[in-house]
Amino acid sequence: MRGKTRRMAVLSLLSAIGFLLMFIEIPLPIFPMFLKLGISEIPALVGATLFGPLAGVIVELLKNVLHAILYSQDSMGVGELSNFIAGSTFVVVSVWFMKLMRESKLSYWVGTITGTIVMACVMGIANYFIFIPAYGVLLGKSVPEIVAWSQSANSSITSLWALILYAVFPFNLMKGIIEAIITYPIYQRLRPTIKTVSQ
Repeated sequence: MRGKTRRMAVLSLLSAIGFLLMFIEIPLPIFPMFLKLGISEIPALVGATLFGPLAGVIVELLKNVLHAILYSQDSMGVGELSNFIAGSTFVVVSVWFMKLMRESKLSYWVGTITGTIVMACVMGIANYFIFIPAYGVLLGKSVPEIVAWSQSANSSITSLWALILYAVFPFNLMKGIIEAIITYPIYQRLRPTIKTVSQ
């Protein structure tokens, strides 16, 4: 019982930290303005390395529900759903490969790099079919208008597929790599704890 209570407390704390980190977003001039770099997946990745992939998904869910309730106004939860899918994919794949290879420096980098690539692919498909059209509805813009708007950041963006290829896909690659680099020192400090929990 004590172990379950402690786990719930840690996951609640990580969810709260992830929620607060959602407010740190950095626009990058090489990408359209709606793609802003954030690091709110870090607490979920930490939670998943400690307690398993499902724990990371729970952190992702809780932080996005908090954000949708307390902050999101007219977005209809589209941004939160996008963040949840991206973060959960990154965390689950990363930690699954870490556990598969056993905890080590090599498994961390293989896991997070694989998780980054899978996340970029999943979000490319999800943005093409779901999120960019949904954003268009919310903004009162058509998909071609969003594509034209995105050309101010990259003149090569001439279609929705080009937007995915030149913006969404590399953006998620960059995001995953940066979050993996930031999380690595935390992972190193937690490795003894992770080994204890895994036993």
